[in-house]
Formats: sequence, C-alpha cells, structure tokens
Amino acid sequence: MSRLPRINIESALYYVTTKSGHAYNIFIDDMDYKEYISLVAKYKDQYGFKLFSYSFLPSRLEMLIELRNNITISNIMHDITSLYTKIYNGKHGKKGHLFQQRFKSQIAEKDTYLLQLTRQIHLSPVVEKLAGDPASYQYSSHNMFLDPSKRAFPDMKSEIEEVLGRFKGREKAFDEFVSRPDPKETEELKRVLRRNRILGSSEFIEEVKRKIEENRKLQKKNQALKKVQMVYIVAGSAAIFALAIGVTYFYRQNYTLKSEYTKTVDLYKSTLETLKRERDVAIEAHKDTENYAWKIRLTEQALKKTIQAKDRAEKLKNDINGSMWKIALSQVSGTPIEFQKEDVIYFDNNLYLSNNLSKVGFPSTVYTKTDLKNGIIIWKTIQSNDRYETVNWRGEWDGSKIKGVMSFRSPNGEVRDFSFVSVGERIKK
Repeated sequence: MSRLPRINIESALYYVTTKSGHAYNIFIDDMDYKEYISLVAKYKDQYGFKLFSYSFLPSRLEMLIELRNNITISNIMHDITSLYTKIYNGKHGKKGHLFQQRFKSQIAEKDTYLLQLTRQIHLSPVVEKLAGDPASYQYSSHNMFLDPSKRAFPDMKSEIEEVLGRFKGREKAFDEFVSRPDPKETEELKRVLRRNRILGSSEFIEEVKRKIEENRKLQKKNQALKKVQMVYIVAGSAAIFALAIGVTYFYRQNYTLKSEYTKTVDLYKSTLETLKRERDVAIEAHKDTENYAWKIRLTEQALKKTIQAKDRAEKLKNDINGSMWKIALSQVSGTPIEFQKEDVIYFDNNLYLSNNLSKVGFPSTVYTKTDLKNGIIIWKTIQSNDRYETVNWRGEWDGSKIKGVMSFRSPNGEVRDFSFVSVGERIKK
C-alpha cells in the first residue's frame, strides 16, 4: 500500500498506527503509558484535533483522529513521537529511534467508519491476548466511554458524546457493540484496511483523490519556483544569498558579528531599491515588467528570512528550552543519604525531566520561567511520583552556567536539600 501524501482533510478520520522499531517495546512500565497519554493530551489541546479512540499496546499503538485548524497528521505524530522518544531514551538509557520508520495512516469516511474503527481499536488488546475483554485493559479509551468521570484526561468528552449519540442505550449499548462484534463485519473491515489507503464511498474517495491531486500540483508549482530561485542566484545574486547564510551561522555563534548582519540587510535593501527603480523605468517605457516582479518578490522573501533567522538565533541563544545539561549535586541539609552525584536534566517543549528521577517514577512536568532584566532566567517546577514523594526544583541560568537548589520531600514530611551546578557547556538536543 503506497503512502498518502501529507494532506489535511478535515471532517475525515485518520486511522493511525505505529510500531516499535527495535526488539524492546514502546512501553516498558506504567509510567511510560502515562507519559505518552500526557503528550497526546498536550498536543490535542495545542492543535485542537479530535481524538475518538486509542489503544496503546506494548509494541504498537492505534489512534483515531479527526483534524482541525489546518494541522496535518504528520505535524501531530512528529511532535508526539519525537518528544516521547527523547523522554523514553533518557529514562531507560536507550539511544536512537524508538518507532519503526514513520507512522502509517489511512483516511476514512467518518459516517461510515467511526463506529467500526473505534471497535477495532478497543478490541486490539483482546486480539493480542492482553485482556479478556475491552473493559479490563487500562491503556485504551474503552473505559472512558463507559465511565463519564474518566473522560477529562485526555479531554474526549465531546468526541465520546458524538459516538454515544449514535446508540439508544448509550454506554451499555456501546459496550455490547464493541464486546460482541459481528464476525463478518470484523473480517470485512480487516480486508478493507489491508487493501485500501482510503476508506469510504465512491464520492468520498474521489474527493480525497481530488485533494491529493491539488496537493501534487501545488508541490510541483513550489518546485518550479525553487528552480526560478536557483536561476536568479546563478544569474548574479549568489553572493547575497551566501552572505546571508554565513551571517545567520556566525550570528548564532558570535554576537560581535552583528555588523555583518547589518551589512547583509542593507545590501538586500539597496538591491530592492535598484530593482524597483528599473521596474519603474520599464513601466514608463511600456516594457514587460514581469522579469522585475519575481526578482523583487524573491529578494523581499530573502530579506524577510534573513531577519527571521536572526530573530530565531537570538531567541535560541537566550532560552533554555531545547537544551539539556549535565549537573553535579551536593546535599546541603537533612539526614545524609547515598545519592547519585551527577544527573542529566532536559528542557524540551516546556517540559522538564531529570534522568535520575525518571528512573524512580518521576515523570516530566511543565516548568515555569521568568526572564529578569539582567538577562538571567529563573525556572521552577515540582515533580511527584505514585509513592507520594515530591521534588521541588528552582534554578537560574546566566547565559553560561545553570545552578540552583533541589528539595526532596518524603511521604513522612522529611526534607533533604541539594544544590546543583552545571558541568561543562549547554548541550543542544
């Protein structure tokens, strides 16, 4: 089955599956499942997509998603899987890719396949002999359909109401529908999934194919524009583009080279002025101005991208997000204990993770940060595990080193305080 292009079709369902790419599983312990579910909830809130059902099995997972806000399924899956892989590798001491190549997705007509695919997903643990019935498996969305109190995380209340609205008996009727499938319907769905990348009526399939063709033509048009850009570069603007690339690189490495950035921007602006004067002369002479139009457009785009690159470089240079640090810890108060005196901490997508603490059940948490006027960043977060242990982190970064304090509170109320400081330079992730 060939891959579907990266297209966004709203009001259609995306049946998404992905598998582990190694001998070890995607989920090793209970905290792994909770970590992945929390990431799904995070990006569901961020991107606004609908999640109708899911099932997370040790070596693979399935989700049924409806897109919103012009976000593609690739945007969603890339963000979830890349961040989960980083957290998973840090926690379990693994390296490299966790998932088998890229995920697979099939587009389905909602009215026809919503109930069938939801049942298919909820039955997966039973088919894999991980549970005797769908309700006894805790890492799928089936029990959220049966118990309204469980629909808040991830927030699937509206999606579940949409599904239950198709059953007169609501929760009970839905449970019977899933638990007692028609063997012929089940086999037919499996056959359709094996053979087709688009599931639905002939009208729906034609509409999807039309959008795929539109996407193909748009890509072809963009490729043609890139060729025109290359001609423009070869024709005499290569020096300008090369200088812009060089300035972007050095700007990130050394802030003393701001003058080079200014020279590049001035060069772009003077080029624009020259092109516009020549265009105006051509207009007065009743000559074709198309040759100037696309050169002006490309130069304006290049100028805009150079300014944006500088802004991104400044932001990256002054933010801890997207970095990790090796730190050394020292106990400063409380009953002395044996502990690991080195740790690796991560800041990624506004989530914080301690490598050492993740191994004893502390998941990643959202951190807050405050930018002070003197350039120092203050960050804080609180972590807790299912043993009622709590860790408070407070740190600061002055642009070169990161330091702070960590307080560990046990269930009996005893507090042990540690100081920490980074060892070596910031590590880009």
